[in-house]
Amino acid sequence: MKKIFMTMAAMVIAASASAQVYIGGGVGLSSTKVGDGDSKMSYKIVPEIGYQFDKNWEAGLTVGYEGVEDGNNTFEIAPYARYTFCSTKLVDLFLEGTVGYTHIGGNGADVDGYEIGIKPGLKVNLSDHVAFVTKVGFLGYKQAGDGAAKVKAFGFDLDGTNIQFGVNYKF
Repeated sequence: MKKIFMTMAAMVIAASASAQVYIGGGVGLSSTKVGDGDSKMSYKIVPEIGYQFDKNWEAGLTVGYEGVEDGNNTFEIAPYARYTFCSTKLVDLFLEGTVGYTHIGGNGADVDGYEIGIKPGLKVNLSDHVAFVTKVGFLGYKQAGDGAAKVKAFGFDLDGTNIQFGVNYKF
């Protein structure tokens, strides 16, 4: 029994030897004006933690919060797996498979949303420890609301409002 346990421990240590933990995320600040109404400020913070298994595979979790001045607040959580399909010393191109949950609350709102899909992205390796990460678009399925107010969408979403920027620090 000791030999089996020691062999399993050695396999875990060997598999983890090349792995790297990273933290990062993104922040956002915007102002929106609808018609002749007042401008509303909104902010977003999305911390991220991940684990790089090898040069091609990573897994992680993003947890985000978005608030709108005198408006709704949004909480989101999305675990992901990331595959790097093209890598150079400076730039990596990846696809990120994600399953996400969103809750919108405040001002009488109480809406849950779900998504499953793929986000293409680009990582610029500024050093051995710091990387600039951007994700552009979403290919997959999204659902929000319930009952008669349920909204479902499937497809590819690529526009100026679906771009994410962030920075990761690898230990």
